Amino acid sequence: MRAGHTNAGPRRASVALALAGLLVASGCSQPADNVERKTEARSASPSPTAAMRLEKPEKLLSSWPESKSQKLREQAQQNMGGLKELLDGEPTSAVAAAYTTADEQYSALVSGVSGKITDPKVTLDRLFATLPRLSGVKPTRPGPMGGDARCGKGETQGVNVEVCAWADHHSVGMVAFLDLPSTGSAASMFVRARSQLERPTT
Repeated sequence: MRAGHTNAGPRRASVALALAGLLVASGCSQPADNVERKTEARSASPSPTAAMRLEKPEKLLSSWPESKSQKLREQAQQNMGGLKELLDGEPTSAVAAAYTTADEQYSALVSGVSGKITDPKVTLDRLFATLPRLSGVKPTRPGPMGGDARCGKGETQGVNVEVCAWADHHSVGMVAFLDLPSTGSAASMFVRARSQLERPTT
């Protein structure tokens, strides 16, 4: 067990309270001035042509069960509420959930909505503008579902937070990883998580 994680439950609760100051997906009207675009063209890919829906997986990344922390679940719901403001109209589906590894060392907040999005790049600009405490925001691989994606890093109460978000013409969502180990890759885990959330409408 890593040093400093002997009281994972209480520590996770305090982190959840602090996250409210870092992850606030609301008031999405300001442009993002800190977004690096140098590799955006290589990171973006065509958005899916079919309409999409979002579903909550039973376990994230195949093995992370849903978190028992009410505070983390509430934060995921708050993030989802902000994402709804980025749609051009009403959402057709929505998801908000928190997941924690079995040993409660690491957590992830998942939020997303589906609906009409006219400009995915502008939508991500607006999303990351609501997260001014993130740094190093840059394009990343969106995964097989396409669209645009970016990741950034932040810190709250001594816990590292890595946020990755995507937008295509049918959905927008974000995954926030809390205190990942140095061997973990938020970008690759984000692609796996997104593939569990987003499905074509049949």
